[in-house]
Amino acid sequence: MKITTITVFNLLISLNSLFGQTAKDSLLVFIGERIEVKYSPEEKNESPVDTIIEGNDTSYVRQVSISRDSRFIAKYKILQMIHGSYKTDTIEFFVFDHYGEPAFSKYQTVMLFVSYNNSLLYHEKYQYFKLYMTENGKWASPYPSGDYNHPFKDSITVKPEKIIFKGEVSFNVEKINERGKKNTVS
Repeated sequence: MKITTITVFNLLISLNSLFGQTAKDSLLVFIGERIEVKYSPEEKNESPVDTIIEGNDTSYVRQVSISRDSRFIAKYKILQMIHGSYKTDTIEFFVFDHYGEPAFSKYQTVMLFVSYNNSLLYHEKYQYFKLYMTENGKWASPYPSGDYNHPFKDSITVKPEKIIFKGEVSFNVEKINERGKKNTVS
């Protein structure tokens, strides 16, 4: 009798397909203020061993899932609901990020996109806008200058404008070359 042990790994390359929006009203879009974003390692989730007997050969198979993303739990104060409804002013949701700490967690105020899956909330992967309060009480976000350099730029009706902010807004220009700095600062 020949006995073989096989371990199967399922690489979860894209959680988008698992946690994508499933119902029309499952998407929540809100402006939030960071309370906490913390790393939360996933529990090991091993399936039971399956036994496969083919003639005189017996194989034992265990399926193990390995995520290529880090899991975080984010907690935000909801400052303004843009789409959907949520009963409390504080929201918690899971974040999966391939690059480690989620980029949006570096900013105090952001517009975030989350949706329900099996009654749990998940961040729509990499979707966010950093926001800053203007002097007249509106929210503003940087507009990528690269959006003015693509083939469809002639159809863009949004034009940059100088804005007075409620607080200081600054950006690190250390890694921008001199030409880029000249085009960025006016």
